[in-house]
Amino acid sequence: MRPFKHRIARFGAVGIVSTAVHAAILIILKVGLQLSTGPANLIGFLVAFSVSMAGQQRFTFSDRLQGRRINTIGLTILFLINALAALLLGRLATAGWVVMLPILPAVINYALLYIFTGSAIFRGR
Repeated sequence: MRPFKHRIARFGAVGIVSTAVHAAILIILKVGLQLSTGPANLIGFLVAFSVSMAGQQRFTFSDRLQGRRINTIGLTILFLINALAALLLGRLATAGWVVMLPILPAVINYALLYIFTGSAIFRGR
């Protein structure tokens, strides 16, 4: 049970950083540059996804990956699912909910990364 608690803590730490990056970029693009919510959220997501993937592979799931990286198929699937969620949420969000946009991709990432890193199909060689 102890490794599970440590993994949750590590995931949370990486998630907080990537969510903060997502939120900061979203605010800068939406408020500072007057970009509409959908594209601003998607750009924020793209940067945060990169931060999250690097952190999760090196910090959270390194023991499950045994020194290997998630392969291109796994990354592509993760990216597409999260990009779709970010884009849809950006389009559906009202001004009051914009702050919540980075949270759903973070939850989706944890579930999918946990599944992918435990599956030999998604491990790089």
